[in-house]
Amino acid sequence: MSIRYHLILRLLLASLLLVGGVMYVGYEDIQHETSELFDAQLARSARLILSMVQSDTANIDFSSIQQYMEENQVHTTDSDSDATDHDEDEEELDAGHVYETKLGFQIWDELGNLILKSPNAPLTAFTDKPNGFSHTQALDSDWRVFSLTSLDKKYRCITAERVDVRNDLIGKISSDLFALFIILIPALSITTWFAINRGLAPLQNLTTQILNRDAKKLSALSVENAPAEIRTITDAINQLLSKLRQAFERERRISSDAAHELRTPLAAVKLHAQLAKAADKKEDRINSIDMVLLGIDRTTHLVDQLLALARLEPESFSEHLVELNLNHLVQDETAQLIPLAQTKDIEIAIEEDLQLNIIADDTALRLLVSNLLVNAISYTQQGGSIEVALTQRDDTACLVVKDNGPGIALADRERVLERFYRVKNHDTPGCGIGLSIVLRVTQLLNAQLIMED
Repeated sequence: MSIRYHLILRLLLASLLLVGGVMYVGYEDIQHETSELFDAQLARSARLILSMVQSDTANIDFSSIQQYMEENQVHTTDSDSDATDHDEDEEELDAGHVYETKLGFQIWDELGNLILKSPNAPLTAFTDKPNGFSHTQALDSDWRVFSLTSLDKKYRCITAERVDVRNDLIGKISSDLFALFIILIPALSITTWFAINRGLAPLQNLTTQILNRDAKKLSALSVENAPAEIRTITDAINQLLSKLRQAFERERRISSDAAHELRTPLAAVKLHAQLAKAADKKEDRINSIDMVLLGIDRTTHLVDQLLALARLEPESFSEHLVELNLNHLVQDETAQLIPLAQTKDIEIAIEEDLQLNIIADDTALRLLVSNLLVNAISYTQQGGSIEVALTQRDDTACLVVKDNGPGIALADRERVLERFYRVKNHDTPGCGIGLSIVLRVTQLLNAQLIMED
């Protein structure tokens, strides 16, 4: 299932549950407050009628009460309960309002005689309670009743209202709320769908940009007008694309350089092999075979150097950093190159002021040391000397490889760090990668390479 489906479904369900819960709580609150309002009206009417009865004790016809009945529709009969059957659009009537309280009342004296009642009230008392609210059944209907006895105990006024009449208003409010809830369902669905589609539009744009990329086109994705969440993903993808560009560029460069550099030694190997095959003299054949072996050695060395250079990738370099003893590492690499130095009667001396521990990659650091030493041995004259010094300057470990060879001209010191570049006017075999490997390792270690006389 898609993220869009999950978001629409969950947000819609959450919205409906939330709105439904709010409407239910609202309905309960409305029902409670409406009942309280009707009860207050019952109590107010009882107090008013009772006060008028007390003031009209000398007036047998109770003219003030009759007037109150006419003004407040207290004369309503049982048909008043069907008020909601009238046209609901005509809420304001000539005689009042359809939601006016429809009262039934009784006036009882201290002797228990019914002295006055409304036409919709029975001849028997609604309740025997002298004061307070209660529920009762009379005339086949449920009534909400309020009873109030005067302070002199002479009169008791009972006001009553049919429960179904007061429920008419609550029912109408409930039906309106339910209708609103039904209308909200499609409205919420459409709004949620449009909102989520709009919110996911940047993802679709990002997808389109990614689909337009291939191995030959790894340009960065556009982050223009992208929201913060998409910008985070885009930045991560751009970092990945940058690493891929660098990796592909490195592979293309190494492949191109390797193809270029291997062409010459392989051609030489083939030529000397043909000469050995065509040679008539044993001495010429042996010389050609020796040249073939020399070409193979040079090719093998070149391949080894290319592989070593290819392994120096920054993506995996940081994963192999450990604490290393630089003294022990230099001694190990020097010991392995002593036989090569002895072929040219070169003496290698190691000066150690103190033990130095650094954080580095073991393989990369060994490549750095061995290439520096091999470079020094290769270009130092017969019977020369090489000094290796380990010192510390301003809390920084320093490895110094010093020889008494011809050195490198100032104009060539930057170029010798380029791959396959070799200084002219010398016969020393090599492929021109050693110092470029040294430079690469120093860059990965955040170190510094300095060439001096």
